[in-house]
Amino acid sequence: MPTLLSLPDDISIKSALGESVLEAARRADVPIACACGGKAKCSTCRIWILDGADGCPERTALERTLVERLGLGNNVRLACQLRPASDITFRRLVLDETDLRMTSQLLPHRSTSAGELKSVVIFFSDVAGFTHFSETLTPYDVMYLLNRYFTQVAEVIELNNGYIDKFVGDGLMAIFGVNGQDDAPVRAVNAALQTLATVDRLKPFFASMYGIDFDIRVGLHLGEAVIGSVGSPGNERLTAIGDAVNVASRVETANKEAGTRLLISETLYERVKDEVEISDFIRVRLRGTSDRITLYEIRKLKVEAERRLNEKGARETMQLGSKTWHRTVATGELKDGDYKVIEFQALYVVILRRGGRVHAFNNACPHLKLPFFESTSRTNGHARQASTVDEDGTLVCRWHHSGFDLDTGEIVKWCEALNEDGTSAGMEVLGDISKNRAPLRLIPCREEDGYIWVGLD
Repeated sequence: MPTLLSLPDDISIKSALGESVLEAARRADVPIACACGGKAKCSTCRIWILDGADGCPERTALERTLVERLGLGNNVRLACQLRPASDITFRRLVLDETDLRMTSQLLPHRSTSAGELKSVVIFFSDVAGFTHFSETLTPYDVMYLLNRYFTQVAEVIELNNGYIDKFVGDGLMAIFGVNGQDDAPVRAVNAALQTLATVDRLKPFFASMYGIDFDIRVGLHLGEAVIGSVGSPGNERLTAIGDAVNVASRVETANKEAGTRLLISETLYERVKDEVEISDFIRVRLRGTSDRITLYEIRKLKVEAERRLNEKGARETMQLGSKTWHRTVATGELKDGDYKVIEFQALYVVILRRGGRVHAFNNACPHLKLPFFESTSRTNGHARQASTVDEDGTLVCRWHHSGFDLDTGEIVKWCEALNEDGTSAGMEVLGDISKNRAPLRLIPCREEDGYIWVGLD
């Protein structure tokens, strides 16, 4: 078994024949960075062979390609590609303080993603004529307008399993297929069409409020990109990097010259052509490229694809706003004044209707974590002690009469059923139990598709 000596760590590693330096180093917890996951797509795992270079095998084709492009010296090898057959001594080339912090991000126990090459759909959109109306409206109105638009579009993208990468001015970038979903291409097209429909619904409002003709342009491209976390430690954000991002941005820009609203690249069209209907196609030379390519203007999804992707009522959960929304009771089942206790893995949630509004909250009083309500609804005919809701919307706990605002969760009154010294009548031996002041934990809820949904982290 070859012996690998890593410097400056001064760690000796016994390597199995056929094992790469990167594999052996990781097994020994030697922190070698590797942004591409060992596919010779980056050079972050490069090492300098100090001794034993003559006995090292020839470079693989993948290593040769990258080394020639970067002009690396003969003694510099990629740890992910080098599989020593004899002893070597090597020095890691990721050494300074910044590199070491980055290396710590790349270790398996961290939640950040070091980078992985994936086939994804990149979604770009921007607002048509944004410069003009941003100069005519107040900054406050511009921010309000964009936030109203972005909020609704973000819901559309997340409902189609897309990931919002960034908002830049009036532009939005999203990624579909981050988790390798097979239907990411058609989901991305569906999201683009629904985004345009959302904008069409917003147009009359913006026209009446501001006298502007609000519209957007969308471009989609399917291609390979490195998906990983970028940013300083503690401020990382998942993003996509690579030529696919540039192409998608240029496809979106091509809408302006073509007079279209939604264009997709040829590579994406080949994946979804059996599920979409096109209005037209154009041959263009994208900015920054010399070759002409074909872009397709999408009109709508075919009926079967539309039904499959947008069928409602069968979903038990959905992702929206960074939460998992769970379908609970049918809207008609919860009359005014009724409540229902729903069990989830981490907590019990009370869903309560009052005055035409639905409220949801953790079924545990912040005081002593005792349940506000029993698991069976009070509408089942059994007389059972329960917490109450005052006319002003205050939830009063049945145990020690603490009160909480159902709209904000704030404490309205605290432990009024206890003695002045905080003890419980007849159980003074327990001492002061009036501590643990904390607001009510509210749970986001919404009514949609005939059901009440609650959103959990």
